[in-house]
Amino acid sequence: MKNIELAEFVRKLPKAEIHLHLEGSVTPGLLAGLASKYKTDLAGLSEDDLREQLFTYDDFYAFLNTYRQVCEHLKSPEDYLVILDHLEQYFLEQNILYAEIIYTPSIPDRFGRDGREVLDALLERAAQIEQNSGVKIRWILDNVRQFGSQAAEKTAELGIEMHPRGVVGIGVGGDEKSVPLGEFKAAFSWARAHQLFIHVHAGEIGGPEEVWEALQEVGANRIGHGIQSARDSKLVTYLRDRAVALDICLTSNAKTRAWPMVSSHPFPLLRNRGVPVTLNTDDPGLFETTLTKEYCLAADLFDLTEEHIQRLVLHAVQAAFLPHEERMDLMRVFLEKMQ
Repeated sequence: MKNIELAEFVRKLPKAEIHLHLEGSVTPGLLAGLASKYKTDLAGLSEDDLREQLFTYDDFYAFLNTYRQVCEHLKSPEDYLVILDHLEQYFLEQNILYAEIIYTPSIPDRFGRDGREVLDALLERAAQIEQNSGVKIRWILDNVRQFGSQAAEKTAELGIEMHPRGVVGIGVGGDEKSVPLGEFKAAFSWARAHQLFIHVHAGEIGGPEEVWEALQEVGANRIGHGIQSARDSKLVTYLRDRAVALDICLTSNAKTRAWPMVSSHPFPLLRNRGVPVTLNTDDPGLFETTLTKEYCLAADLFDLTEEHIQRLVLHAVQAAFLPHEERMDLMRVFLEKMQ
């Protein structure tokens, strides 16, 4: 299939994106607007300046530094709503029918702002988007691992409170080599007891042992990235046999140097071994990518057919953090639109 034909096929295909950070959806243009609004040190820099200075990364920790600077510019609920409105247009352009957006309420709390107030505004706007545009949005409340267990317990409490309004899970991201995951066990157990799913970033820059810890210590339902699992054949078998999905983000892994060469990425190995894998952008603004680009990249490098691509889309639906009946209803919608 020619590249143009492939891109058009993927663009028209109904899609689900289940690993998408709200804060990481800030583009150079959005950051320039925020810097100008608040007259920060970045004010006056052009989009190209920001792209060169902040949106290129020597390693994962340089990426975390940019992420922090972006979050420092999000000073009000309205700033977060601008990002969500931007994502609405992105969803429509990409034909994304279902999205799980990851938001970290402890970050505004850390900066002396109100993470709960932000979430309340986001949930209200997401409900409006679903009613007006038909895009179903659900939320995973993330934790920065470096912030520790007390912040996680507060996040779990907030997630439980907001579960009826569309919060479907809590998770943990950040530097997986910092705080031991076991410190989050109580918060995650509490969340799980209230029907929330557990999402853990693991095996991105850490080794397979980080994925094992996510599965065995806190009972992760799905793994963010998990690419280092390919280095442990027993872990690959475990993931396959228990149908634990991995959120694969090709461009993200290359740009943060978690796996620098996309052409040698373990995605095809994991897929061929039967591990449920999905394709996602992770931080589409910070990595300047789209879900269509991710599918086209995978298809080009790993010889995926149209049928393979459709199956990957359905893997994302199957891995969605939804009650069984709701997930099956969503699956039927996707299957009908694929005919």
